[in-house]
Amino acid sequence: MRIGVYSPNWIGDSVISIPFIQSLKDQEPDAEITIICKEWVTGVYDNHPAVNEIIPLSKTKLTGFINIIKTGRDLREYDFDRFYTLTDSFRSALILWLSNAQRRHGYSSQMRSMFLTDAMPRPNKNIHRSKKYLNLIQSGLTTLDIPKIHLSNSESKWAEKEMAKLELSKPVAIFPFSVANNRTIPNEILIKWIDQTNNDYLVFGSKNDIERGETLINVCNGNSIRSICGGYSLRESIALISVCKYALATDSGLGHVSAALGLPTVSFFGVGIDAVTGPVGENATIIKYCSPCLGDLCKDHDGNRSCIKEISRFDIEVAVNRITNQ
Repeated sequence: MRIGVYSPNWIGDSVISIPFIQSLKDQEPDAEITIICKEWVTGVYDNHPAVNEIIPLSKTKLTGFINIIKTGRDLREYDFDRFYTLTDSFRSALILWLSNAQRRHGYSSQMRSMFLTDAMPRPNKNIHRSKKYLNLIQSGLTTLDIPKIHLSNSESKWAEKEMAKLELSKPVAIFPFSVANNRTIPNEILIKWIDQTNNDYLVFGSKNDIERGETLINVCNGNSIRSICGGYSLRESIALISVCKYALATDSGLGHVSAALGLPTVSFFGVGIDAVTGPVGENATIIKYCSPCLGDLCKDHDGNRSCIKEISRFDIEVAVNRITNQ
């Protein structure tokens, strides 16, 4: 059996789609599973034992009606018996239909049911996204399966050597930036957390974060901190994250990555809904804070959320120690 999976578009969503892919393989151990995804998320699926092939799609292949039609038709050569879309977009369902897959599975959103042979109604909007994906192949889930990213031995050895080149020893990984500015952790908060500690710190981010990374380094002058924003591919960044001490993450894709690597990860959620998109991992924890900050007008004193200005280094150390049982 040949099964295609149209991946989510973002790194974090791709990470939490891994339990769906593993469950597919468990149900159909002899199936050949092919991931169709945007090229910037391929690193999430590389080397996963449940994945036989990854087809990266460039931005060009998904832009414009003619290119989308060609992309869908090009997939006919794979002769999929089943094809799942984990996104709710009209475009992804159209691509499934154009592929001529025998069975086409997805949720009946955006008037796209006509392209799907097996359209399901969307589940409760507050369900965790990992459960949402899994609901396409199994129902009644009560617990979340933990996603796992797999690194090869050569990748792990490369990361150790590269970290030595950076002259860092088990640094704390920091993922402070987000595509959405209101999810980015302010520099004045970060400096309070890391100033005058004995840890090394390594800032991760994309090419779009290079300037912000440099600004953060300047603000943290006098501390052992480096920025590698834009310096490595996603897959290389994943390998480097795996050899860090622990991670401090905003609501972002890399927070999901570190959690899926089993790295102790403290994620900070403001505007995001952690019950829907929070990282899943045995060593992951979430600290929720108010966003936007209402200052003296804040009335959220029920203990459910913290004021990010009041989250101290001690609070972070307690969170890290709790998940590492130290």
